[in-house]
Amino acid sequence: MTRDELPPRERENTDPNENVRPIPRLIVGLMLAGAVFGATYLARSETNASALMGDSRTIGAFDAAPVSGKVSGAQIYAGKCAACHQANGAGLKGIFPPLTGSPWVLESDVRLVSILLHGIQGEIDVLGIAYNGLMPAWKSLSDAELAAVASYVRSSFGNTAGAVSTSTVATVRAQTASRTAPWAGGVELMQVK
Repeated sequence: MTRDELPPRERENTDPNENVRPIPRLIVGLMLAGAVFGATYLARSETNASALMGDSRTIGAFDAAPVSGKVSGAQIYAGKCAACHQANGAGLKGIFPPLTGSPWVLESDVRLVSILLHGIQGEIDVLGIAYNGLMPAWKSLSDAELAAVASYVRSSFGNTAGAVSTSTVATVRAQTASRTAPWAGGVELMQVK
């Protein structure tokens, strides 16, 4: 009997079989070595150590102020202001205003502290260029921190204005305590003396 004479079911080819392809022994060995290392590491690590001590720094290293107790305006600027106004104080033209040579920084320390305390939302002209954005309020900073960062900005980036005292910050904070919204741009800020 020929193949054509067989019933249809018997004429079909058998289904193909997949060959067994095990994971290479090298990969299995590396996985086992990683598991053994991980288990050993966890078994030998200290379980009651603080997560803050993972890199062996002390709690003092996490404070905003240096160990000497003096507040660093440069450190606060780097952490709170440099992302927008840039590390050199030049800002980004048309987006974030410059602090270098800005009358908003140099002319009135009370106005600068008011800006830092409450922020700005609206159009403000800085050195002939209009900026329209939102600067956040930094009310959460202490009087000493605000005075330090204001003094830093007034005396850095080529600026030569005088320092801002902690008492000035405290006075402005008390005078504007009822304010809940940011300053509505440069027009409203011009009223602050």
